[in-house]
Amino acid sequence: MRRQSSPIHTAPPGLGQDIVRTAAAYQSTVLGLIRHAIAGEGSAETVHSIRTHCRRLQAVLELCDNRDRATVMAQAVSRLSRLRASHVFRQYLMKIEAPDSDIAAVEVWIAGREHKLTRAQAYHKIEQVVWKQALPLITPASLSLKRRLEVLRHEHERVLSQLIKKALEKPRRKRLHALRLMLKTIRYQTEWLPGRASIKQDVLKRIKPVQALLGRYEELADFRRWGKKLNLTVQARIERDWKRARRRARRVPGELAWLPDVLASGQLWMGVDRNETLASREDV
Repeated sequence: MRRQSSPIHTAPPGLGQDIVRTAAAYQSTVLGLIRHAIAGEGSAETVHSIRTHCRRLQAVLELCDNRDRATVMAQAVSRLSRLRASHVFRQYLMKIEAPDSDIAAVEVWIAGREHKLTRAQAYHKIEQVVWKQALPLITPASLSLKRRLEVLRHEHERVLSQLIKKALEKPRRKRLHALRLMLKTIRYQTEWLPGRASIKQDVLKRIKPVQALLGRYEELADFRRWGKKLNLTVQARIERDWKRARRRARRVPGELAWLPDVLASGQLWMGVDRNETLASREDV
């Protein structure tokens, strides 16, 4: 049975067209990965790639002010979050040379999670969302790309500054996690856009390790909870690694004052024509 045609997304020459073209490439890649997963040919790396590409598509939808579509995309890909976390936990246990019995126990958890996803037809549901919602739609005619980026840049600066301030006051896990998600959004959207090459690459280079530190703390907080059912030696190692990750993560907010300043300067997202729109759509 032939699949119904998806709307054709077009855009004027330039950045808007480039964004739609790149989004379409991501969409095609994700659909291919999902087909592998549905056929039972996926791996831990397949799940990771599906999540990463979908998060990037979510970022460009937010960039284009397609908030409803971005929300649907986020909800769809969140179905794989627990499975991905279990994969990372297994990798961690193998790295620290945990007993085979502990690794086997986690593999049972993973198999159970995969069974639940299959029974719920999770990959089919994600496939439908990616097919129907992944490509950005037109922004209001009065809102040029330049103006949209100005609005978004100031919004990111404001939100990021607030998150940094709250995390400095009380660096709780929930606040640090919110900061990590904001950094991820800024990173992905920066990757989508042009800018002064030296500034852009420097910002991305500085964001990635900070994001990794916060992500490591989040992972180990989960491992600490899950590890209570495992070998005592493994529990002690997780506890030690968690404390180290927490200490490093709590230093992050104090090291991020530079990023709101970069956003405020307007130099990060540059090279956009004054009258260029993000994208347009022509239904057929």
